[in-house]
Amino acid sequence: MGSDNPVVSIVTVVRNDAARLLRTLNSVSPRKTGKTEYIVVDGASTDATLDLIRTHEGTVDRWISEPDGGIYDAMNKGTALCRGSFIMFLNAGDELLVDVAELAEKAPQGCVLQYGKANMLFPDGSLSYVKGKRLKTPHRFLKGMPLCHQAILYRRDVMPSYDTSFRIMSDRLLSYRLITDYGLERTSFIDAVLVNYYEDGFSNQVSAEEWREEQTRFYRSVGKKHYIVIKQINWWFKRYLKSPILKMFEGAP
Repeated sequence: MGSDNPVVSIVTVVRNDAARLLRTLNSVSPRKTGKTEYIVVDGASTDATLDLIRTHEGTVDRWISEPDGGIYDAMNKGTALCRGSFIMFLNAGDELLVDVAELAEKAPQGCVLQYGKANMLFPDGSLSYVKGKRLKTPHRFLKGMPLCHQAILYRRDVMPSYDTSFRIMSDRLLSYRLITDYGLERTSFIDAVLVNYYEDGFSNQVSAEEWREEQTRFYRSVGKKHYIVIKQINWWFKRYLKSPILKMFEGAP
């Protein structure tokens, strides 16, 4: 990387969400230095989003506005615009809490992925829980997404594209493949809360049926088809055995 290139590129994808984008812009602006660039990928918004971007061009280094094929297609467009050694994706509405360039500069030699913690917030801003801890094995991804996508820094020169055939789990698939391809020893845990993540985004609005369908495809994509059966058994157990027993004890005098 040339000396004039930033250390971290932060990418925000947005469409018709000016109010939430403003919250993100206000969090990025005071933590942005010459070592950080900020890119916004807009999906052809028709509200005040574009006017907001134009009035914050002191914070936004580059932006585009055009139709896209979904959130992961927009993220791939953002990746193509990045010049930083590491890339971070910050959703419209989420808030940056630290100087990520300073953290990225401390990455161990050969590190392909850095990850930290995130405050998982209810829509009203109250804390739900803190997500993210040191991974002991990449198999943790087979149980669910163990990290907050917005609290991950991906090394740009090894980062693959997001699989746009997925609507909600492509970040889980990409992260798992990157870790299994390069090894957990080439990742680095940052023991700090990097972002505030609001649990009212797109992935929290999909149906349970679509979520299960994508998880099934996730297991097929990574060659872990036996997990499909394991998850089905767990679902049936919770629905038809565990839940009825808990309800029975709740109703007991």
